[in-house]
Amino acid sequence: FEEATQVMEIEESGGIILTENPAGGDYAKALVEAEKREAGDAKISKFLPMVLLTVSTVFIPGFTVIAKKEAKRMKDKKIEGILIFGRRCFLQVLKEFRRLRKEYINGAILRICILAGQSGIGKSLAFSQIYMREAFIKGEKVAFYSVQEATIYLFRMEGGKYTCQQAKVRSSDFWESRAWKTFDDKSAHLIIDPAPTQGHKYFKVHLVEAFVVYLTSPNSEMCKFENEIRGVTWKRFFVPTFAIEESKVIAIELKENPSVFLERMKRTGGQLREFIREDKYELFKGYQDNAWAGIAAKEHIHFGDLKVSSRIFSVQPSTTDETLLYSEKYAIVPQSEWIKSKIFQLYAEKNLENFTGLDGEKWFFAKIYKGCKLPARRLPKKLADAEKKKENGDWKDKIHEFPAHSTLKTFSNGVKGQIDKCRAHIKKIAEDQKAELVVCPTNYPAIDGATNCRTLYQVTISSKKSVGKAYVDELISFGASEAEKARVFFLVPKKIVESFSISFAKDSKDDALKLAEFWVVGINLIEMIEDAQKKKSKITAS
Repeated sequence: FEEATQVMEIEESGGIILTENPAGGDYAKALVEAEKREAGDAKISKFLPMVLLTVSTVFIPGFTVIAKKEAKRMKDKKIEGILIFGRRCFLQVLKEFRRLRKEYINGAILRICILAGQSGIGKSLAFSQIYMREAFIKGEKVAFYSVQEATIYLFRMEGGKYTCQQAKVRSSDFWESRAWKTFDDKSAHLIIDPAPTQGHKYFKVHLVEAFVVYLTSPNSEMCKFENEIRGVTWKRFFVPTFAIEESKVIAIELKENPSVFLERMKRTGGQLREFIREDKYELFKGYQDNAWAGIAAKEHIHFGDLKVSSRIFSVQPSTTDETLLYSEKYAIVPQSEWIKSKIFQLYAEKNLENFTGLDGEKWFFAKIYKGCKLPARRLPKKLADAEKKKENGDWKDKIHEFPAHSTLKTFSNGVKGQIDKCRAHIKKIAEDQKAELVVCPTNYPAIDGATNCRTLYQVTISSKKSVGKAYVDELISFGASEAEKARVFFLVPKKIVESFSISFAKDSKDDALKLAEFWVVGINLIEMIEDAQKKKSKITAS
């Protein structure tokens, strides 16, 4: 009898076995009845408030294993049920998708919507639940196709409550089966959650009449899906990664330390999956290090001919309406603060040889002009090391405080007599005067700038510098003596500060050390360039 019944079941569904899933019906009921509340202040951020759903279930279609793990994790934290984070951008997209579906039912031809965004931001788990909940509340038919599980879940309202049937999808024949045909029509929803390397798998657009929602990262699988639906009218919308304000709300709700999340976001950016758990975060760091080194970069952002690592770059919506958090246009940006720093570091290193003349000096002097405290090391190194062993405090490394200057004095390169005018000007500035920063013309001997006659600067990108007669002559002209020594600061890129050294030309060492103290200070060029280039980091596309 059981064998006969199974044969009838297979024949009735066109060769597809449909299995009743009572847990699915309970899940639909739990989702509709989920506790709903807002979290976060709209005055703080346009990404807030978030709508939180507390769902009392251990079954979520397409995420059966994850749901059990999450339910246990929530229980361990003494949180009732599973928390679904309804991001404001998701709620806006939900509204737009439902508007387009209504138009489709009423005769419009657009019937496929793609929700695209960086992986790990809640598209599959959070958005799908919000979308299905709205459909369940209105009693609509919903199909959820999990490519990862090779399973489709069919929800329909019967006798005032939702029932759920499920079936394995092992070929494209499923979409021609009686099991699907009796469910499919324009009023039905079909949500597709693709899988890595598999994409939409067996989905065939010309065999489906339902309104389709496809959840995807901007990868090669998305490209393949768009190729599958060519000839059909569709729209694609991009949503952002998590904002800092959103992560703080999530941390509080999950009883985690917000500062820990924020620290992890320096590497991960706004990918929730990667910063919410320590084990995931540690794995992500390894993948990101490999991607930056150019090895094992398996996950990519893929648009046409553009292919870049999704561990290094992220896709963000490019909106023209400030009230909208999603867009059909996108921007590809560095994924996180850590990546930005690496990019700017690479930029600085590749362009280090161009940091010459006044254009190069400006980066170094910009730091000194504003005033700052920087580690300073006494030179020459061998003599400094010997004096340190004698516990001579004058030769110890220290934090030197450069005063904030209120004015900047420069001298033109192409005007005759500028060197003499610059020298005379510096000579007049007494040691106790610290308000003006003087920048010398590029052909000035020995030094590049000064705060006064006793505080002198030379900018260099070289790891070695020779001190000769020109230095001694300048020091003498500024009135330096053994009793009133000048201080010469070599301003170098931070990268070479530890290896930087000076040597002395013949017969110059004794006189130079008698007239001046020599120090080296490292300037963080990457930080300086980053500040200047922040607004130029986007690669935009339509």
